[in-house]
Amino acid sequence: MQQPVNSSDPVIDHINIQDAVVNKLRQMILTGHLKPGDRLRQDELANTFGVSTMPIREALRQLQAEGLVTFRPRRGAIVASLAVSDYEEIYHIREALERLACRWVAEDFDRIPIDQLKLLLEEIETAEANQDDIHRRLQLVREFFFTVFEASEKEHLLRILSNLWDLSQQYRLYFYTFPELDSQRLTNYRNIYQACQDRDPEALISAFRVIWTVREDTLIPLVREKENENQTT
Repeated sequence: MQQPVNSSDPVIDHINIQDAVVNKLRQMILTGHLKPGDRLRQDELANTFGVSTMPIREALRQLQAEGLVTFRPRRGAIVASLAVSDYEEIYHIREALERLACRWVAEDFDRIPIDQLKLLLEEIETAEANQDDIHRRLQLVREFFFTVFEASEKEHLLRILSNLWDLSQQYRLYFYTFPELDSQRLTNYRNIYQACQDRDPEALISAFRVIWTVREDTLIPLVREKENENQTT
């Protein structure tokens, strides 16, 4: 007999059970509720969501295709761990697409809602100063960047970039455990805002170039260190 689900559990109440399970599991991974390396036992998840194991199995396969879940011999499905090769691939693609987005944005800076961008920057600065919940800070940063990207008005580009940001969410969560990076991040966001306010294409690319350089010089070594740590434990 199926066990009743506690009201505090992430109950699935959507008509399309398959999509609902995928969305809920994806959310749990991207918000850090399920962490890299966590085992994903189908029977436990089915009991938690109040569904059979079939939609759980199919959801795990879909999330595997998205790069959020991997299958290991004798361990089954687990949340994908941080890996340098994956990080480099995701971010090199992101860099190319972000460069393209900046080029299209620069064609008409009037498409950027500069007041909204300024408000988001101020919210980020306040959240960082108060050391607010990491997930709120990450969400604000995402909204800030996509306020710029959306000015490109390129639907396909935005959809692909959004997927890549989802794939990089676990890495971003990890980087936020290093407070020494906070100051550099804020400087980068301020530079992006200033470039947009000044309608300066070169300054916008320059601000993003600093971010891309930090990824190569600082963030990749951090991921490599974490990957090596996981391999020895």
